[in-house]
Order: sequence, then C-alpha cells, then structure tokens
Amino acid sequence: MNADAAPTPRWGPALDAVALGAMATGLALLSLALVLVPQRLAQRPASQGVVSLHLDADGQLRLWNQPVPPGQLAAVLQGLKDGRGQPTLRLIPEPDVPWGSVQQLMERLGRSDLPLELQLP
Repeated sequence: MNADAAPTPRWGPALDAVALGAMATGLALLSLALVLVPQRLAQRPASQGVVSLHLDADGQLRLWNQPVPPGQLAAVLQGLKDGRGQPTLRLIPEPDVPWGSVQQLMERLGRSDLPLELQLP
C-alpha cells in the first residue's frame, strides 16, 4: 500500500453505486426510446396524412380494407393528390409477398408525387 495515497472517503463506494445506477437507468431509457419511437411513428393515423396500402401475397392491393383493382390505382393516387393536404403513402406488404412484386409496386407508386414509405413485416 502506498503511504502517500490519500485515504478513500466514506462516500466513495456509495458514489460509485449512484453513478452505476444512473448509467444503467440512462441506458434503459435510451433502449426504451429506440424501441418506442419507431413504433409511434408507424402508428400515425390517416388524420395526420398517412394512407396505408396493404399488399397481399396474391398481389391484391387494399386501401382502407377495400380491394383496389390494378387499373384503378392511378385514379386512386390522383384522388389522394387532389384531396386535402399531401398524404404520405405507406406500403405494407405481407410477409409472403415476393420482393420483386414489392419493388414493382414501389416503382409504380414512386411515379406519383406523393411521398412513399415502406413498412416491412
């Protein structure tokens, strides 16, 4: 033991415990935020301008739980553009949908001037 070293204060171990507790609490809060913020953004309702398009495994597209025939997609998109505000399209494919089908539909949706989001299952 070094004779020149200052003695450890009584509150030394308690201070270490408080610092460790504060760090653990901070990490827990950061982890919680990293989980909850993306979920909260994904749950934005249509009143905030998010329109969800669901793509089934058989290629059927649904808007507000109603089927959209492929020939009417352009008219539906034009109706959304002409409506109040500028909505954001959110494409939600089912897990069984081939990635090529998702890419083709995203290309078709990308031709419109509406912002596009992809929500993976």
